[in-house]
Amino acid sequence: MARSFRLFVCCSLVAAGLLLGAAEAAAGPARSVVQTLNATFIEVMKNAAALGYAGRYKTLAPELANAYDFPEMARVSAGRYWRELTDAQKQQLTDAFAAYSVATYAARLDGFGGERFEVLGEQPAPADNVRVDNRIVQANGQPIRIDYLLHRRAGEWRIVDVYLKSSVSELAVRRSEFTSVLAKQGFDGLIAALNAKVAALEQGAAAGD
Repeated sequence: MARSFRLFVCCSLVAAGLLLGAAEAAAGPARSVVQTLNATFIEVMKNAAALGYAGRYKTLAPELANAYDFPEMARVSAGRYWRELTDAQKQQLTDAFAAYSVATYAARLDGFGGERFEVLGEQPAPADNVRVDNRIVQANGQPIRIDYLLHRRAGEWRIVDVYLKSSVSELAVRRSEFTSVLAKQGFDGLIAALNAKVAALEQGAAAGD
């Protein structure tokens, strides 16, 4: 009986170890997505002046496209209106969403003051997603949490939401903004609004470079 119990415990521990190993293997690439993104941000910040806004945009665009699931983020941001769009409109909204996202980063990452990014860990999230806990530590040592929610798309981990200060969902804010414009101004109004935001970010950043 004792031997059987010990064998049962041993097998259970082995199984648990295998499951944990599988979970870590699955979650590990999620962390690496954020680490790669952090490294890109630091590099862009250090070379911000030399790159200028246009150079920062050009550098960030492919990196963000690899890290983020812009089609899914555009879908969620459009809410119930997404079902009413044609395939061409869905692609147009996805492109406008991506352009606005890249422009926002290109405008914000306009210099380096000794900041550093730190990945604090990762944890399971609903629907087989993973949340990567992350922060930027300013030169004065003051940390600001910027966490990421990732899901799998075509076998790759992609970011689908950003949590500012661990609680404010950027996607929820976008959904509120987008659905409000869609309700009042329709699809063309939303595209025009996004294009105007991109133009304003470009003009503001160019003036500061």
